[in-house]
Amino acid sequence: MKNKITTIIVLLLVTVAAYYVYDNFRTRSTEEKLAELIHLEDSRTTVDQFSIYLEDENVKVRAKAALAIGRIGGKNAGATLFKLITTDVDDVAVQAAFAIGLTDESAFAEKLLDVGFDAPSRVGAMLVASAGRLADSSHSTIHKLLTTYFDHPSPEVRKEACIALFRSSGKDEADALISFLQDETDDEVRIAGLFALTRMQIEKAYDYYELFLPDADPYVRSLAVRGVALSDTKEAERYVAIALNDSDNNVVAQAISSLASKKTETAQNKLLQKLDQETDEKLISSLISALLSQENINGVDIVKSILNSDSSTNVVISGLQYLATVEKDRAVILIDSLMRNENPRIRAAAADAFGATKSTKVKPRLSALFTDRDITVRASAFAQLLLIDSTNIKFYIDQALTDSAYMLPVLAIDEIGTRKLKAYLPKLREYSMTAGQLDIDVRRTLVSCAQSFLEDNKADTNALRILINMALDKEYIVRKEASDVYNITLGEKRTDIIRQPRTRITTSEIHRAIKKYKTNPYARVITNKGEFEFELRFDKAPLTVLNFIDLVDNEFYENLTFHRVIPNFVAQGGCPEGTGWGGPDYLIRCEYSDEKYIRGTVGIATSGKDTGGSQFFISHSPLIHLEGRYTIFGQVDDLGMEIVDRLVVGDIIREIIIEEGNL
Repeated sequence: MKNKITTIIVLLLVTVAAYYVYDNFRTRSTEEKLAELIHLEDSRTTVDQFSIYLEDENVKVRAKAALAIGRIGGKNAGATLFKLITTDVDDVAVQAAFAIGLTDESAFAEKLLDVGFDAPSRVGAMLVASAGRLADSSHSTIHKLLTTYFDHPSPEVRKEACIALFRSSGKDEADALISFLQDETDDEVRIAGLFALTRMQIEKAYDYYELFLPDADPYVRSLAVRGVALSDTKEAERYVAIALNDSDNNVVAQAISSLASKKTETAQNKLLQKLDQETDEKLISSLISALLSQENINGVDIVKSILNSDSSTNVVISGLQYLATVEKDRAVILIDSLMRNENPRIRAAAADAFGATKSTKVKPRLSALFTDRDITVRASAFAQLLLIDSTNIKFYIDQALTDSAYMLPVLAIDEIGTRKLKAYLPKLREYSMTAGQLDIDVRRTLVSCAQSFLEDNKADTNALRILINMALDKEYIVRKEASDVYNITLGEKRTDIIRQPRTRITTSEIHRAIKKYKTNPYARVITNKGEFEFELRFDKAPLTVLNFIDLVDNEFYENLTFHRVIPNFVAQGGCPEGTGWGGPDYLIRCEYSDEKYIRGTVGIATSGKDTGGSQFFISHSPLIHLEGRYTIFGQVDDLGMEIVDRLVVGDIIREIIIEEGNL
């Protein structure tokens, strides 16, 4: 019997050993290698662990490895990627060129431009783009080198040179850019130049902006309006006012925003006239906010008339803020009528409006709202009480720190750090010792709060103890931010803190998904305004898409709202609290790619790198400045954008349905 048991054990060991040898030495498929790479990236592994993939015979594997290295960064990332740019095939070189722009290794900016001119156009364009990402306003040499690319034979490269000047804040080469554009014939390059000039706020390019005012593309017209508005001339003001009647609401929104910064009588009257005629809810709210920016006191009667006839929440909120700011305590009667409204957004707006009156007499009303059942109302009341009742700040902060919802402790800790209220440090030190029970936003705020005190006193015992507790946090991003404080504030390299994060999706799960989604799936979003569909870019952001699908499968998004809608910018939703603060109880990694933010692109909202979750946004127009900074994981089709354009704050996501394959 004993011999039989021994034989069985030996056979089992041999079987296990044989499987281990087979699994480790067999030829793995491209899909398996890609799954391994995605998982390695998710675990934030070191550069040297990608070396075997960089030597793989498959181009897709090498390109994916290069991208992963750039996304992770760290020691030797830049050098490894730069070598690939000059030695590998174009597909790999393009990804390496993009990836190096994510590393923050500014020393490589000039090197990229040294090799970019003679590189194949696709590679050269990406090298120029990455040089722009790596440089900043202090890199005048890089700005000068970028202008040499205006002579490149490829319009794709010239286009990226224009955008790179914007990304690197190259205003010192504005004259060179304007001169170049005068003779440029390629439309895409000319529009890229238009974008760069307007974003850098180059007023002297007025004549160039004026050329595009009648353009057929609404996006181009909105850029032209933004550019023309940089001038204070009456002609410029007239052009912007004309744009208030544009056939496209995104252009109108830009015109409203541009006039909001002008306080001339003409600009004020034009906005008042437009408000008196407008019927679109988003534009009405924008117009009222513009009057507020102008400090235009002549809109009181019109706004009151609108509030009497239009009870939509967003219009009420903007109108309330305007009237409280302009009329001061004369608006208290109106605010009183709304402070007990059943809609918490209106009650929160009432708290903000009480604060806008600047009157200490509203303190009892704000104190009542500070005990409201809704956290957003309490948060608004807290912020306003701090402004109008400075003698009782300690009481309000003490109350906020003990609030059951995490938003108020976050605001309180942030206030402690901003005001340098050192007396609270022992309490926060004790607070930080219970980090496992605290929301991740609270823990992240403790890190930044500790930093504010250490900037003044690097030996502050309590602040150091808070930082140490956060450095031991279970969440990768909290440890990463604590490490950054050690490095930036204390001058200590503590990369040992940033151990590899725990991953949520296994290699085998990723492998199964790769086999399943050979064709990108789609998401059908059913809202109270209608349905729209968007392609899920599993090919570009697999972990983000899998997280989104998992949330959909668990009915996470049902009955959530679009909590942020800004005309000519984005519609954003997916917050379980409807405030923009919420998400699942974990964070997901960013998956930056070389995809472009065009109209209808779907991205992940974050509060810093690797802090995504459930919130997503849809672009109303091209958003070049977000590229390489926010994960792109979807694209709405043209027909669906008709629905997206109708969305306002508070609109509801009834349901999201995942559909596989081409629709």
